[in-house]
Amino acid sequence: MPGGLRRWLIWSWRDLRARWMVVAATGLVIAMGTGVYASLGNQRGWRRSSLNASYAKANAHDVRLTLGEGDYAPAGSLAAAVRALRRHAGAQRVEERLVAPTQVDASSGGRTVLVPGRIVGIPPDSRIDLISVNGGRALSAADAGSPVAVLEQHFAKVYGLPATGSVSIGGTRLHYVGRGMTPDYFIVTSAAGWGAESSLAVVFLPLATAQRLSGHAGVNELVARLAPGANARAFGQQASAAIRRALPGTGVTVTLLADEDAHRTLYRDARNDQKIFDVYAYLLLAGAAFVAFNLVSRVVEAQRREIGIGMALGVPPRALALRPFLLGAEVALLGVVFGVGVGIGFGELLKMLMADQLPLPRYTSPFSLQMFAVAAALGFVLPLVATAVAVRRGVALTPVEAIRGARTEAGGLAPLLRRVPLPGRTLAQMPLRNVLRTPRRTLLTVLGIGAVLTALVSLGGMIDSMRATVNESEQQTRSTSPERLSVTLTGLVPRDSAAIKQVAANPAVGAAAPEIAVPAELAGRKRIELSLEVLDAGSPVWHPAVSHGSFRPGQPGIVISSRAARQLRVHVGDTVVLRHPRVSAAGRVDVVDSRVRVAALHSNPFRFLAYMDESQAGLMNMTGLANAMTVVPAPGKTQAAVERALFGRPGVAAVQPASSLTDAAQKAIDEFLSAIILTEGIVLLLALLVAFNSSSISADERRRESATMFAFGVPVRSAALLAVLENLVIGLLATGLGLALGYLVTRWVVSSLMPQTFPELGAQMALSVGTLLMVVLAGVVAVGLAPLLTVRRLRRMSVPSTLRVVE
Repeated sequence: MPGGLRRWLIWSWRDLRARWMVVAATGLVIAMGTGVYASLGNQRGWRRSSLNASYAKANAHDVRLTLGEGDYAPAGSLAAAVRALRRHAGAQRVEERLVAPTQVDASSGGRTVLVPGRIVGIPPDSRIDLISVNGGRALSAADAGSPVAVLEQHFAKVYGLPATGSVSIGGTRLHYVGRGMTPDYFIVTSAAGWGAESSLAVVFLPLATAQRLSGHAGVNELVARLAPGANARAFGQQASAAIRRALPGTGVTVTLLADEDAHRTLYRDARNDQKIFDVYAYLLLAGAAFVAFNLVSRVVEAQRREIGIGMALGVPPRALALRPFLLGAEVALLGVVFGVGVGIGFGELLKMLMADQLPLPRYTSPFSLQMFAVAAALGFVLPLVATAVAVRRGVALTPVEAIRGARTEAGGLAPLLRRVPLPGRTLAQMPLRNVLRTPRRTLLTVLGIGAVLTALVSLGGMIDSMRATVNESEQQTRSTSPERLSVTLTGLVPRDSAAIKQVAANPAVGAAAPEIAVPAELAGRKRIELSLEVLDAGSPVWHPAVSHGSFRPGQPGIVISSRAARQLRVHVGDTVVLRHPRVSAAGRVDVVDSRVRVAALHSNPFRFLAYMDESQAGLMNMTGLANAMTVVPAPGKTQAAVERALFGRPGVAAVQPASSLTDAAQKAIDEFLSAIILTEGIVLLLALLVAFNSSSISADERRRESATMFAFGVPVRSAALLAVLENLVIGLLATGLGLALGYLVTRWVVSSLMPQTFPELGAQMALSVGTLLMVVLAGVVAVGLAPLLTVRRLRRMSVPSTLRVVE
């Protein structure tokens, strides 16, 4: 090895040993920015690849054909009708199923679990939509006709049900041999598009068993798996026509895999969530890059005295630059190496969170080497650029100026304080003067810490906004009648029917009000799906509270959410197009458009909630009919008592608390926020690292000043206190900047990006006291107290060696 290169490597090793904590911490700052960026920025790609792998592993159907409500076909007839298509339309395999509603009693251990259910009967040799089990076993051909089942695992997880056990279906006790799911239930959707795991129990059964329990001897669904490249839409149209020819008068609905609720929601969420993840990925990468640039440049500038000595001894500037460049390269290299570990580790944590919330059959690796390479290139180049800038500034000085180090007290903005009377003597005034006499260093430090705090404020603000929105919805839902329950009837029945009278007369029910609940849609510049309730606007049981307009008995018009009104650009009194069901004279349900007036607006954040007075039921030709009820418990009775009392009653399809929708939304939001909370923890750690690094570098920059004070008898504790006060000023400035920028970023995320991620939820901007306290602790307390970590170094300082000009 040439002697010159060996000498420089020895000097570099000495620099690394002397500043190993600063070098390692700065490398970790770069690693956090690049690693987290690589994981967060690849969420969409990772989730899509995991979904693709999961659907492929489960051999998901390509086309589903469903018979009309109440229609059933003899077993084998649907497959026979499309048999001829299998040769020229690309169908590799078709299977018949029976899907029927039921009620499930999963109560155990003194806890009441009564929920609407769904029977899914599958053939014993099923090869389409395979059941992925996470406990117990799947159904096999040997189970044909046996009273065994597999319980949908999301529902089982919500209620903590074991891998095997028993449940009651329509009053029949049934043993389940495992927990699992099929592609239709990778996620259980609700009216809001979020999970409805707690309010729907799906039970997979052998086809013969399902037919026996449901009382239907036939089938009502056909699924098909097509050959690669086959036209699924064309097959669906041909199969539908073939079934209608074979079974005249039978209605058939064709659904492609891409149009299934679960499939559409999962891929849509992956796309929409990425928009928010991108904000924090770029914000964190930019903050870490800026901080790393600032820290590396300050580390090199702290070596300005050595550069001045070298220039005084006649060493060429090119040779003087090599030593700090080696230090910058060490920081860059550590950043890349640590970044791989941080990226893989953070990605695996996200994978664990996602697997716990959404247990897909297969997950791919969340770490993207391609995205990391882009971020790592930036993380590697920045320290070298920062080194070059600092070295250029150093060699541009005269040797005397470089050896002198930092500017004197007369420099910078310190002269501004000459006419400002400051309390205390010289030492007491030093912290503020130090901040002002090096304005460039102060500005860079404030910007660096402020950038990290901006990300921290924005992350915390988004969490606060989401939770505040759900809390507002819960308050609106529980207004006037917090204990109310929603009863779903088996169909449209007269309001004076026996089923409604029996529910109202039940001893557990204190009051009851029949109503109509139907899906609808607002058509305009934007289509908005609705869950429309037609009820008595003056009902003492419950009626929605309005924020604008009025909602009175006999009043025409519709009540929609304020969010829906803003998106449609309508106000109270304007007319909207309502697409809704209407019962024809022949008893068929058609979908028609009607122009209705906006009577009022409600402030519930859920966009899809809408209401009309019962006097408007004629619009749907449903006057005097009801398919749902709102009930409240009798005095001394609980919601669970009402659920138990109405479970299995004739005409009752489901009973659940009115707050179940809000609970489902809370769960879905908590699952989304888990990744944000994890990122928030990384940013908080990054803020602490920046505080430590900044203080360590400041101590290195001021070591000659500290040695001078010690030489004049200033105690170590006083020097440490001065450093604390100086950092406290910087921390206050950085915290103010972080709060201001964080507020703006949060406002933009909540108003622009959140509506795309959660289109049915009108998020409200909020910043909690907890978030503000966390930011103040990180930006003021941590930054202010960070110099105390350098007290040990100050105590061990050799004053003569530090003040010596040439070693």
